Amino acid sequence: MAASDNGSGNQKVYTAHEKQAAFHHYVRQYTDVLFNGGRGSGKTTAGAIQAVLESTHYQKGERGIIVAPTYPMLEDATMYEFFEWLPRQFISEFQKQRRVLTLTTGSEIAFRSADNPDSLRGPNRAWGWIDEGRNLRTREAFDIVSAQLRPARKLWHTTTPGGLFHWYYPLFFEGGLPDSKTVTVRTEENPHLPDEYSKRLRSQYTGAFAQQELDAEWVAFEGRVYDNFDLELNVSKSAEYNPDWAVEWGVDGGYAEGDGPGHANYHPRVILLGQITPEGGLNIFAEYVQTLEPDHLASIDEVLGWGYNKPELASVDSSEAVFRANLSRRGISNIGATHQVVEGIKNVRRLICDGNNKRLLMINPRCKHTIREMLSYRYDLKSSQAKGGEQKPLKIDDHTPDALRYLAWKLRY
Repeated sequence: MAASDNGSGNQKVYTAHEKQAAFHHYVRQYTDVLFNGGRGSGKTTAGAIQAVLESTHYQKGERGIIVAPTYPMLEDATMYEFFEWLPRQFISEFQKQRRVLTLTTGSEIAFRSADNPDSLRGPNRAWGWIDEGRNLRTREAFDIVSAQLRPARKLWHTTTPGGLFHWYYPLFFEGGLPDSKTVTVRTEENPHLPDEYSKRLRSQYTGAFAQQELDAEWVAFEGRVYDNFDLELNVSKSAEYNPDWAVEWGVDGGYAEGDGPGHANYHPRVILLGQITPEGGLNIFAEYVQTLEPDHLASIDEVLGWGYNKPELASVDSSEAVFRANLSRRGISNIGATHQVVEGIKNVRRLICDGNNKRLLMINPRCKHTIREMLSYRYDLKSSQAKGGEQKPLKIDDHTPDALRYLAWKLRY
């Protein structure tokens, strides 16, 4: 398919890869179709192309609706992609205030955000598209849109997986929708992606998070302690070492390899290197995560050898008396920073994203262990239910989060 005048002055040609072609075919055959894709798999492009096809070819003169979780996502991603592929000659009128587009084919398309479900209500429609539905906490938007699709029903969804307990899972993977089809696309299955893109993400994402974000697998991430931590908004190269700023360490002891990351018997030694920013934020620019090294001084000397400024203060688990003594032997001032875990978590969550939607915690992409554990650190949901709602984190993947809590504790207010 070619979109001949999309405002760029150049003709854009859409060549569907194998899984995108299957998706388009299934939309014509089933009432509900899920494009379940990893990052960069081409899901939003496929969803936009299908909307163009429905409104200009398959269902001329009919009404359709395009939905995203929030208005920023709607405008910055979903609408942007749609208008990139819609040939300009089909546009008759776009009412910006109402976000309603009328085409020369007689088709009408409403663009809506699901953060106000009542705005999704309207006249009967022939088709709908829900983009990034994993960001919808409930199925209310799905139910409202579905109820409008009559007498014909064409609804497609494009998203990265949202976890085994997301409402999408029983609908598309446990037979909840009788006339549905799912197309699963791994990031590497998009032949139009540069090789460097996939390689970079594979080097950054590990474990269950890689399974979800790259392999499009539905894994259990419910109960995340830091569910406000965002890869795009809290991970940045801007969190780089500044030789003009003081350096501080956050330390969590240990050296047991056990069964490796993700297991309760894995207890690495962690030293996080951070700097407090002029605005009261915290940049984590380097990490030391090591097992099978019983010698505290060997770890301390290795990090000192990296060439950064000597730390002005090390915040350490208060039970690590020997580690603290060895820090003192190297002339590093240190404090026992143990505190109530729940209060420390609140403080870190505030730094991740405060009440004004400001993000004061930034982590350099090189800190792969910290990033992984910030994404996988979770509450013991079974224990919480048994104790009437009291939430206690699992002692798994808590090593860099603990060191971060110690380091950030002085920034509480």
